[in-house]
Amino acid sequence: PDAHIPIGKITQYLLVPQTKDDKSGYLARAGFGPSNLQALMAALWETCAHADAEPIGEDCFGRKYQVVGVLRGPNGRNLWIKMIWKKDSLSGITRLITLIPFPPPSCQ
Repeated sequence: PDAHIPIGKITQYLLVPQTKDDKSGYLARAGFGPSNLQALMAALWETCAHADAEPIGEDCFGRKYQVVGVLRGPNGRNLWIKMIWKKDSLSGITRLITLIPFPPPSCQ
């Protein structure tokens, strides 16, 4: 309930083409872009609703978690992603740190 996705994380990071570790091109495969950032926000929350947050580390600033799941795109394509979140030790607010393209779990 205390989680937050800063709009700047979407508009100034995830949807901005980068020469290294570009997320915008990966997200574009599923139909996400600057013109439908609300759809991306909704899809990120939907992914979180169907996945567990796994603790992955802690430092003096807070605890980090990862969420691995499927991001459902507006064009019908699904993307596997890993989201990194951090719960701030002072404010108690959990914020999205980054999104990483992630290979799907292997079928066993």
